[in-house]
Amino acid sequence: MSVAEARDAPEPVAAVPHEEWLLRLNFNPEHIHGNEVVPSAVSLTDLKSRGYSVDREHLVDIRIVADRAKSHAANRPDDRKVSYLSRFECGPVCGETDAEGKVAFRIEASPVIATEAQPANPAHAHIKSAIPRGEAGLRKIRMLLIPHLQRFIALEEYVRNASNDDQVGQGVSQASDSRPD
Repeated sequence: MSVAEARDAPEPVAAVPHEEWLLRLNFNPEHIHGNEVVPSAVSLTDLKSRGYSVDREHLVDIRIVADRAKSHAANRPDDRKVSYLSRFECGPVCGETDAEGKVAFRIEASPVIATEAQPANPAHAHIKSAIPRGEAGLRKIRMLLIPHLQRFIALEEYVRNASNDDQVGQGVSQASDSRPD
């Protein structure tokens, strides 16, 4: 392999350690109805190929998440009135298995490189189906992921707690869920 080919080759996939906590940006009413994250919040296309985007909490720059929330909300203001963060542990998601006993998900680090359009995000990761599945199989494993997303907190409260703590995650782990009215 030449130097040019090596430079252009994708970086090796790195699994996210199971003990890490993950964050997922959700919006009310688009992803949250009543007090629950709904299945349509998880795109089957994301699970199949692109990856369902999450942030690794210990690496997160909450300003990037807040900016992302503002940008996404501006695109669909009627569907994205309030921003929430689902907070969940990596290990239990990776431990999910389908009806055949096959591992349902893999969670991989996928840091974002800075461009003119966006800042670097070393915390970015994604959740994908661990094996190729058809649409029916993806729908079934999506239902395994949904319960993990149910512990959520308003982004505004998360930011407030993070600014009061030395480490981002400490304040949130002690915060109660803040559910939409």
